[in-house]
Amino acid sequence: MGIFIEIIKKPAIIIALVTLIGLIAMKNKPSKVITGTIISFVGFSMIKMGSSILADVLTAFSKLFNSAFNLQGVVPSNEAMMAMTMKSLGSIASLILVVGLVTNILVARFTRFKAVYLSLHLALFSSFAIAAVFQMTGLSNVLAIVFGGIGLGFYMAISPSLLGHYAKDVINSEDYTIGHSGSLAYILGSFVAKRFGNKEHDAEKVKMNDKIMFLKDSIVATTLTMFILFIVTCIFAQQSVLAKVTLGEGSFIFSLENAATFAAGLYIVKAGIKMFIDEIVPAFKGFAKIFAPGAIPGVDVLVLFDKSPNTALIGFLVSFLVGVVMIVILPLFGMPVIVPGLMACFITGGASAILGNAEGGIRGAVISSAIDGLLLAIMPAVSLALFSTLGVHGTTFADPDMIGLAGLFWLIFRWF
Repeated sequence: MGIFIEIIKKPAIIIALVTLIGLIAMKNKPSKVITGTIISFVGFSMIKMGSSILADVLTAFSKLFNSAFNLQGVVPSNEAMMAMTMKSLGSIASLILVVGLVTNILVARFTRFKAVYLSLHLALFSSFAIAAVFQMTGLSNVLAIVFGGIGLGFYMAISPSLLGHYAKDVINSEDYTIGHSGSLAYILGSFVAKRFGNKEHDAEKVKMNDKIMFLKDSIVATTLTMFILFIVTCIFAQQSVLAKVTLGEGSFIFSLENAATFAAGLYIVKAGIKMFIDEIVPAFKGFAKIFAPGAIPGVDVLVLFDKSPNTALIGFLVSFLVGVVMIVILPLFGMPVIVPGLMACFITGGASAILGNAEGGIRGAVISSAIDGLLLAIMPAVSLALFSTLGVHGTTFADPDMIGLAGLFWLIFRWF
């Protein structure tokens, strides 16, 4: 099982295999099979590389921010939860995922939910959350694998299919959809944005004064925004923490370099997305022809960021600010402090805003990303009780779908 988990943790390999099978099934020439497989592999690797750059910058910012405002609390992290429970839940979780993959393909083949979930690293995190719930209920591992896997498989087919209704308004195509563990926030946010927003006022088409037209360039806007966030945080951060994070470098230069690095990471992600989508979408038709005729791929939500880059930045800021406000509000209701996870705010907040903008303009983008910020704060706070028996402290699962799935399984199986 260890080998299987290691493969799933490297989704670029899975993507390459799907592309390879699809191109062979479509009877492409060997040269096209080799080229398409390698390009999809490299493209997805670029997405991972860019995401890693973004994560490193946001980790540095998080340390400074927590120091500046003396924050102590629970920091949601899917990676940390998996690492801390690997020994006790690793085998069960991996088998849940295997059953989930098979179920997903069967559901896509025989029902109207025609999506195949390709964000398998996120599905793996979800399988750990499901395994944790079954362990808490005391049910056997066999039941956990069978029922947990089937439930996960239905989620992997249904979630991207439902989200496709909103995603097509951004993608302008039904060739693929979004498979991501923030779907609950995206669907709820888009639904509300459609009813309370104004689609006529597109966030990407906001009129600007000629003097600040340079902000229409996503790289410039991203760099300046991150620079302001860094420099303000550096001013308030404790000197000992500041020296440790910046390695003695001046605050101005450190902030400028990290802002530029963040923008570069985002550029790499978007370049990788184009390579990945250009190959995986046509190749998947061949894969679907064999396993699930008519199915479409559910891919990572980062594919949306190239469509509305400035809206994504708005979503990140709104989601993050809502998380900061919830730091004050949650303790008033006897709940723990949830320190906003910046990577979660950036990805799910940005995606929520993009989808909300497509349904309700700039107002919809703000509404949708605010809902995302609320879910990123409230659901991890509630989940602490759900995962209390794991013996894990200071962290919990971060994404709404993982916690929602785990909560649903708990509501059903706690009676048994």
